[in-house]
Amino acid sequence: MNTLTLPFPSGRGARRTGGVMRFLSDLADAIRDGLALADRYDRLSRMSDAELARLGLNRVELPRAALSGRRG
Repeated sequence: MNTLTLPFPSGRGARRTGGVMRFLSDLADAIRDGLALADRYDRLSRMSDAELARLGLNRVELPRAALSGRRG
């Protein structure tokens, strides 16, 4: 999709009309990040205590580990 730009009547430069597209792109990025976070947490939470211990984790640390991007 192309971004339409229009010059200001004063000649000060172009006016961007891509604000909605930028918002939707940022929203899609946030949704992808949230889904990746949920997936990491789910994978870690399905591990046994022994598997978590091998990664240096315990159940209390799962939310922090998911946020920091540790994968199981």
